[in-house]
Amino acid sequence: MKNTAFRNLLCLLMALMGAAAVRADRIELTDGSIVMGRLVSAEGGKFKVETGFAGTIEIAQDKIRSFTTDEAVNVALQAGTTMLGKVTATDAGIAVAGPDGSAAAPTGRVTAVWRAGADSPEVHAAKELAAKLRRKWSFEATFALTGRTGVSETFGTNVGFKATLESARDKLVFAAAAEHARDNGVETANREFGSADYSSFYSPDNGWYARTSLEKDTIKALDLRSTTAFGFDRRLIKNAKQDLNFRVGLSYRYEAYADDASFGSGGMDVALLHAYTFAHAKLVNTLTYTPAFKDFANYRVHHESSFELPLAASLWKLKLGVANDYTSKPQPGVERLDTTYFTSLLLNWH
Repeated sequence: MKNTAFRNLLCLLMALMGAAAVRADRIELTDGSIVMGRLVSAEGGKFKVETGFAGTIEIAQDKIRSFTTDEAVNVALQAGTTMLGKVTATDAGIAVAGPDGSAAAPTGRVTAVWRAGADSPEVHAAKELAAKLRRKWSFEATFALTGRTGVSETFGTNVGFKATLESARDKLVFAAAAEHARDNGVETANREFGSADYSSFYSPDNGWYARTSLEKDTIKALDLRSTTAFGFDRRLIKNAKQDLNFRVGLSYRYEAYADDASFGSGGMDVALLHAYTFAHAKLVNTLTYTPAFKDFANYRVHHESSFELPLAASLWKLKLGVANDYTSKPQPGVERLDTTYFTSLLLNWH
């Protein structure tokens, strides 16, 4: 009795395995090999097949002699015909039998295959492109507070805000910052800054940009600095970890000082923008050079490097960095090079 039950169970398992094998799609290769599995799709000369022995694999179309499906699939041919039906192998390639008729063609003339109910390659590509072009907002706020009492009285604040609207092809960034500090009653920092930067790419690596900024720095006797620039933007590196952009263009810089002096001139605008994402940190570098056409000896170089480290809360980061601002012809009594070291809390959200 037990032997009979065991034989019946064994037969049932073998029947189920046989049924699964029968229902598998069959891919015959040009070297005579047979691949059994589930044909997921075919596009761009590649057949994607789910197998039980190697997971999902890709087979070059020119290596396939014919194929058979156990279910109806969508098949697109070079002639422009698209049919939904079961595919069978023929001596010349394949045949598709659907409810409205049948069609036969060599395997090499199959341009696409996709499962019933799935998106066609054209629809899938259109959805991917639409997702890439969809602009998304992200926001960032920074805050730093320093102080000391006792031997000396010092107090300083540094706040900043940035809003970014970005898609795969363009980016718009608004930024604002303010820095104030006093040391024993003497003002040591008083600066406000605001900017807007837009870049757009008409190809994967080439694009254009336009930017403008306004700045006031009482310590440097600078009542106003206005810089506007536009030009060519080139992606030198673009991957999941690293971005490197080179910009070159034309600019106009206007400066008004506390002693009623002023300077205005067109000029060049050259910049390197770099970002590298580590496993748990991010490095950002910016370098700009803006010489004036009126006097090439009158130029400004700005550099900033920052390192962002995530904290326990996902929205918060610690930002460490250094900024160097070099003005070749500053006001009397003002140093050419101004270096700032900063540590601040950064909050970002979407």
